[in-house]
Amino acid sequence: MSGLIDSHAHLFYEGIYDSLEDKMRLAKLSGVDYILSVGTDSKTIAKNIEISKRFDNVFASVGIHPHHFKDGYDTAELIELSKDEKVVAIGEVGLDYHYDDSTSKSDQLTLFRDMLSIAKECGLPYIIHARECFDDIFDAMSEYDLPPSVFHCYTDTRENAARILDEGHYISFAGVVTFKNSVELREIARYVPDDRFLIETDCPYLSPVPYRGQQNEPAFVSLVAECIAQVRNVAADDIAQITSDNFFRLFHKAARHVI
Repeated sequence: MSGLIDSHAHLFYEGIYDSLEDKMRLAKLSGVDYILSVGTDSKTIAKNIEISKRFDNVFASVGIHPHHFKDGYDTAELIELSKDEKVVAIGEVGLDYHYDDSTSKSDQLTLFRDMLSIAKECGLPYIIHARECFDDIFDAMSEYDLPPSVFHCYTDTRENAARILDEGHYISFAGVVTFKNSVELREIARYVPDDRFLIETDCPYLSPVPYRGQQNEPAFVSLVAECIAQVRNVAADDIAQITSDNFFRLFHKAARHVI
């Protein structure tokens, strides 16, 4: 039987990084076998790779979040970093139109296309951040011949979920699915086929119930699994097996490191 996998965490954040040994121990006690720590800018990418070298069960990703366009990035450097044996994805990348004072739509699209080009060159799946932008996301993705990827921390409509699945991609659920008002999201979690979803924490954000409002951590992915198990009327162990299988199918480079 497979253990749990937190498919999207940010282990580089101060509150987690400063007590990382303890967080990793608690994750293991909660049944978490592997963690993918996801980068958002050049500094966090480097820190993630360093963390992945310290812990055999941590993978890393390389990518620039849409809000970090103004921080700058070197495409050639990102491609080189993507060759590291523990880097299994390009992410997190995408578009976020929620904040009016954030990076312009045109700059975000430029960045996103650059990240998709890197994914194509490196042959890696990508981790999508999508907020109020689905038409532009799919238009940009249609320009590239890329393998299936994952829309992380999904909170959008069933209609867009169906579109994601029709395009061959995966959907990942975080702690939001446990919130009292997330009725529609739980319906989507029930609707997605077994072979097309993942679970995550997105820590240190979005702690699941009963820790909502507190700092999130990888151990809490077990609560996401339990919620989805209840929705789908299966055992939590089944969710662990299903999502682990999906993780290693999607992030094929990670499969080389399975202990």
